[in-house]
Amino acid sequence: MHDNSYRVELAVSATSSGNLTPGQWPHDTATALGFAGRSNPLGFAVVRYLSAAPNATSVWAVIVHLASALVRRGYDGIKANEAAWQALDAWNDMRCPACSGRGVMNIEQRTCLKCAGTGQRDRSALSEAVRDGMSELMEAERKMERQLSARLKRDE
Repeated sequence: MHDNSYRVELAVSATSSGNLTPGQWPHDTATALGFAGRSNPLGFAVVRYLSAAPNATSVWAVIVHLASALVRRGYDGIKANEAAWQALDAWNDMRCPACSGRGVMNIEQRTCLKCAGTGQRDRSALSEAVRDGMSELMEAERKMERQLSARLKRDE
């Protein structure tokens, strides 16, 4: 089981490192990532976004695919684009802004009133479109992990 998580990590690093030597795992994982990305373009964009140094190309790839997913959910184009940016921002930092994800405030360790001690951002305060966008991002990432795991499973 732990072997599959290592392979997923290789897939992420192989796409950004350029180390695609045939006959080695990075080549296999990059190939698996490419195949998985064809049926899950948002997941592919998310993996590239997470694995690369911050750059406009990877951010725009996520935004374009996420806005398209929101349009398919029934949002108009302008609303989908705005929600995509807000969803990516919220997904990047799901910690409570008041306590920085600790769940407690100050030296007395009083429970944070904003998050009720969970340390998580209050998602109910976000618009439905933004919550749908975050849901799309999380599902795309999980789907990509499942696809890579299935493609890289060894026969033992």
